[in-house]
Amino acid sequence: MFCPKCRAEYRTEFTRCSDCAVALVAELPPRSPRDPDLSENERPDLAKRSHFLAWFVPMMFLIALTMGIMIRPSLLQNPYVAGPLIACILVSNAGSYWMLYQAVRYERRVGKYVLLSFVPFLFVWYALVRVPLRKEFQAKSDFIR
Repeated sequence: MFCPKCRAEYRTEFTRCSDCAVALVAELPPRSPRDPDLSENERPDLAKRSHFLAWFVPMMFLIALTMGIMIRPSLLQNPYVAGPLIACILVSNAGSYWMLYQAVRYERRVGKYVLLSFVPFLFVWYALVRVPLRKEFQAKSDFIR
């Protein structure tokens, strides 16, 4: 049994919440992303799949190019392989520095975002998920300055 208001769990013999005095239900409804009680630190978990793919696909492309060059070093002499590899490395590094700056400047809990900035192309996820939350929760959050 669950309280629909505070979401506390009770044994089956209870019928009312001791804190809220609300009738208990057998199953809780799923939380809505618009729920005001939902912590803003949990909201990035509700990100769309396209946000994940936005950084994962270029990272896999970079890894595939790197592995191909490790297996066959002569590929590095081909400008159609070397050019995209250099562009990926430059964009990834510039994005990592941008994410480091944004995390130090705007996040209250910096540690995990500093570590995540070392993952290639994760700055795309940060720009798609965390930056809009910053605008939404500015000055009202324990997580975003």
